Amino acid sequence: MTEVDALKNVGLEAREEVAARVGRILAQDTTGSDREAALELARLLVEDVAVSVREALSRELQRCSFLPKEVLTTLASDIEQVSVPFLIASQAIDDDMLEDIVNNGGDSAQEAVAGRQGLSEAVAFAISDAGCYSSVETLVENETADVSRRSGDRILDRFPQERSLMEKLASRSDLPIELVERIIFKVSRRYGEYMTEKFDLSTDYASYLVSLANRQVFSRLLEMAPHTEVANYLVQLHSVKGLTSDVLLNYLQNGNFRLFTSALSVLLEKPYEAVEERVSKGDKNILARLLEAAGFSRSVIGVLLIAYERLIRA
Repeated sequence: MTEVDALKNVGLEAREEVAARVGRILAQDTTGSDREAALELARLLVEDVAVSVREALSRELQRCSFLPKEVLTTLASDIEQVSVPFLIASQAIDDDMLEDIVNNGGDSAQEAVAGRQGLSEAVAFAISDAGCYSSVETLVENETADVSRRSGDRILDRFPQERSLMEKLASRSDLPIELVERIIFKVSRRYGEYMTEKFDLSTDYASYLVSLANRQVFSRLLEMAPHTEVANYLVQLHSVKGLTSDVLLNYLQNGNFRLFTSALSVLLEKPYEAVEERVSKGDKNILARLLEAAGFSRSVIGVLLIAYERLIRA
């Protein structure tokens, strides 16, 4: 009688113990007859009528780097009690299978995939593109997931009215700067409509108030971004002649010293560190010479120096 035949005649508690032991053997990535016997038992145990047996097996199998596809598929499609923990933690499921689960699985399966540690960009995009709302929300809250610009764009296109989701997306530490303006525009547009209706404001005045808020919020988000992203954004802004004195003044008035210095370094085509060393001295004469070298008129320089002095004294 083989171990598989014998397993059919043992009680529940014994099967649970066998399932856990089989899982531990396979998790050790052993080779030879022991592994083959364990795999044979695993194929039987994933079909066990007792949920507790399948749970015991899947809990140990989460640590396996490789499993037969039929075992993976069976566990991934089991009831939520068994499948969800497995989908969240299994090391043996590759990106192709994860994308298939996202595209063809239910809400709980999609949500489980979205919560995986170190989720790849391809799978993150699949969730952004086809996942239910709760799975997208889980993805956005998963800081270890690679949420690229195309994923963010897809989320914005699919859920433009979900302000809570927009705020969670905006709070991600890896959010591409290009997405920030889209998020702020979507959120603030609804806020402008609310102000117009609630306070009986003219549309133009409400839009003006929102534009002021937009500048402040965008500057704060930009200030927290990695320097490489900030520099890239400012270079692109300068390429379309958007890095104006108004932008520099806005940075100074909102206390965004790093952004002001970064913008000035882009205008001067000088390394940030070199410009920062000079600007941080608090000497208006030094800044005036830098602004003149950047091509600003005396009147504009005077306004910027006033804002600079206020910031330095604050």
